[in-house]
Amino acid sequence: TTDDIANMPDVIQLYSESINLIRDYSRTVWAEDYIGGEGSSLSKEDLIPGAVAEYSIGGKMIGVPWTASALLLYYNQDYLDQAGVQVPKTIDEMATILPEITAKTDAEYGLNVRINQYELENWIETQGPEGSEFGNNNNGHDGYITELACAENGTLDKFLTEWQKVVDSGAYKPVRDSINEEFAQGMYGMVVMTSSRIPTINELVGDSFHWGVAPIPTVSADDIGGAYTSGSGLFMLDRDDEAKKEASWEFVQFMASPEAQVLWLEETGYTPVNVNTQELDAYKSAVEAEPRLQVAYDALMQGGEHVIPALVPNNSTIDTVIEDAMIAFGQGSATKEDTFNAIKDGCQRAMDDYYRANPVS
Repeated sequence: TTDDIANMPDVIQLYSESINLIRDYSRTVWAEDYIGGEGSSLSKEDLIPGAVAEYSIGGKMIGVPWTASALLLYYNQDYLDQAGVQVPKTIDEMATILPEITAKTDAEYGLNVRINQYELENWIETQGPEGSEFGNNNNGHDGYITELACAENGTLDKFLTEWQKVVDSGAYKPVRDSINEEFAQGMYGMVVMTSSRIPTINELVGDSFHWGVAPIPTVSADDIGGAYTSGSGLFMLDRDDEAKKEASWEFVQFMASPEAQVLWLEETGYTPVNVNTQELDAYKSAVEAEPRLQVAYDALMQGGEHVIPALVPNNSTIDTVIEDAMIAFGQGSATKEDTFNAIKDGCQRAMDDYYRANPVS
């Protein structure tokens, strides 16, 4: 938040979780003032609804989504076939089949996932028929997050209650080492990772076994499910030059265009944020060659506009609090109640400490 406009970029790329860094900066140029306006080639209707909400504060877009991915369940289809089980749709179903996988296949563990803020948020926010809050004030999009809403609305307790079944299965690894390579080597029946790893897994696995991806199992059978849009966006800065702001908007529009988004998909596996990309022949060819890429898009659309990332004030600290608590829970050294309190109290302390040092109105 400097005023050194001579050395300031016109456009910056930030993860959506970092929006707090610029939401109150006087030189942030809000995308809301340009998108859908006269002469604009990009409108909100062109973008994934959840991504629009993700980059909005008080209903106004501060930036434009550029890269997008979804948290997915990766599964070894050969192992599922050998165990005689189906891809789980709920955590309860997943917990039930984990021992079957390790008993009837060469898998060392049925499941590997390290749960930090990203994973926990997805399981919290995809609960209920219309999603649920991780942090208060609409996950920080209608004000600032000052408390952990999921600790009060029952969703954290509900998730931990179901996750206890996974822990008790005895076939779950709660820490992450070389998860890509280990899954490709057949160490796990299932793993939970971002969809952006689909090309990497495809290359590592080759033709050694059949595998697929699916939305993460839901906490309850009637949950909205899907995933929230994770990734990064583009944000414009005011350098006291109207021509540069117009040029910046042209650049941002191009990067979010169907043509640019399909190029990004082909090279990286990230999900296009522009819904019109689906209509391009290049997109249809890409998902025909790699159908698993479509699963990520469908998961993001399933989450709708209510399943959005929380704009927590100090992401790294809260991430560590959650990760440490969930590892202890997964390893059996902490009870469900211990884990609930560690997450609730640890996150609250982290937020209180942040706001003491960085007061907001």
